[in-house]
Amino acid sequence: MSQETDDRRHRHGITAPGRRPPCEVEPLLSEEVLSTDPRFIGRIFSVEVQEVALPDGRRTTRELVRHPGGSCVVALDREGFLYLVRQYRVGTGSPSREIPAGKLDPPESALTCARRELAEETGLTADRWDLLTRFYPSPGYTDEVIHIYLARELTRGTARPDEGEFISCERLPLEQALTEIMDGSLTDGKTCLGVLLTAVRTGLLR
Repeated sequence: MSQETDDRRHRHGITAPGRRPPCEVEPLLSEEVLSTDPRFIGRIFSVEVQEVALPDGRRTTRELVRHPGGSCVVALDREGFLYLVRQYRVGTGSPSREIPAGKLDPPESALTCARRELAEETGLTADRWDLLTRFYPSPGYTDEVIHIYLARELTRGTARPDEGEFISCERLPLEQALTEIMDGSLTDGKTCLGVLLTAVRTGLLR
């Protein structure tokens, strides 16, 4: 191999056969927690400040929101319609349209939480459940994990929202939900991800 070729590989991050890629000789991307200072304990989440040791030995602090996690549900009926709930969200200061969702009540499982929230918010029950994914919505500052389920073979019932929860429910085609994601009408993150994954799972998107 010529020096020119070797230099070109190096500039473009290409590793020659038999050589270790640069990432293998970098320090591990990990931090050691040295101490934890709880600052707030609320009804839904808690906040703590951690002192950590960085890979290079220096110390710094991290602010972490502890959250039990949650589940959300794309409820899809035989006609290809899904169900959204509309409720006020303090974070945006306005109503938000979302798939049914709620936080886990430990030690319940993510699936138990999903079944409960779907029934409470829409009155629906489902005979078929599939886990679409689990994801971290904001790993830079919280340990919250959200599980997204696809619920099918639905049976209608009576919604029973929690005390102090004011919501309305709407039914719309999966194709319309996709359009509203693309034009910015649907903006809730878990809802967008759930709808997109459902479209892939059902063959609407490839």
